[in-house]
Amino acid sequence: MKPVTIESLVSEAARTRARRTDGFRFCAEPACEVAYFQPDTGARFLRCEVRVRIGQKETASPRPVCYCFGHTIEEIEGEVERTGTSRVPDEIAEKCRQGLDRCEETNPQGACCLGNVRQAMKYAQAGRGVAIPKASRSRPDAGTIAQVGALASAVAASACCWLPLLLIATGVSGGALASAFEAWRPVLLPATLALLGLAFYFTYRTRRVASAGGGPACCAPARTARTESGPEACRPPHRSAGFAFHQLNKPILWVVTILVLAFAFFPNYVDYLMHGKDAIAARSDLDRTVVQIDGMTCEGCAAGIEASLRRIPGVVTAEVSYDKRQAVIGSPSTERISPQAILDAIRQAGGYTGHFFDPDPRQP
Repeated sequence: MKPVTIESLVSEAARTRARRTDGFRFCAEPACEVAYFQPDTGARFLRCEVRVRIGQKETASPRPVCYCFGHTIEEIEGEVERTGTSRVPDEIAEKCRQGLDRCEETNPQGACCLGNVRQAMKYAQAGRGVAIPKASRSRPDAGTIAQVGALASAVAASACCWLPLLLIATGVSGGALASAFEAWRPVLLPATLALLGLAFYFTYRTRRVASAGGGPACCAPARTARTESGPEACRPPHRSAGFAFHQLNKPILWVVTILVLAFAFFPNYVDYLMHGKDAIAARSDLDRTVVQIDGMTCEGCAAGIEASLRRIPGVVTAEVSYDKRQAVIGSPSTERISPQAILDAIRQAGGYTGHFFDPDPRQP
């Protein structure tokens, strides 16, 4: 509850007694005389100290439900009785879009009343046997959309490296696709980080819209009649032992973050996962062919070329160094590897070009 709500709605005498207006919570329990309570200090404001009628606690007409635009539960019930529905929720939503609402200053809950208004309409429809339209399937929230977008963008940004490896493993050349994705990487990578930032914002931001239930109650759920309105009635809300799916939002976000970073920076570490360094140098039984390669932009390019070279018949192993822009192919001295086959394999890995380091490509 923001201080502006307390300062706008609670009497000056009560505020002076409490000495502070921050940290208060709203009590929506109908039978409880407490309107606001402070869990840390135990301070309380009673409903009689609030300048407006609290709709959740009222039983006599009129029972206010929208404080910004003056709608009541009786108004909604009357409209439902006449027409089977109410236009009040749509009217409020339209005025809110125009910026005409002042919920924090007028509503005792300190938040938008639209959820309460819609719930009042449903109760009125149910009480009169009106068929309530089934709610449409809920749309994913902005945080979920941002998470999915960040993950998809990261996968696309690294496709220039993992896609050729996948295609080469299935015997298909992925050179053209790799070049296309590589051209988009400078755009996709910043977009990935921006979407990930939005996902964190939407997941961790403070939500101010009130639920239909009106907010947490200060009273213990299992009260007796003796203590219902006594001084011990209002306490900080108890946490439910149940489980809600929204509790997974933050853990899922961190899992998505790990996946996003793993894909986004895949080109930077994939070469280290593919092989150990200088393995050919330790093999005295192999002849070495050294090829200079042009066109590589990251470690992922080296890994793709390496996988393509290893598919050449007669090649025992191959190592490609992104730092040196160089490939070393190891083959038995009894095997004659066609120089053109080596150049073709380099080109098929992603449109790269190669030229032999030595005039004689068979020279160890």
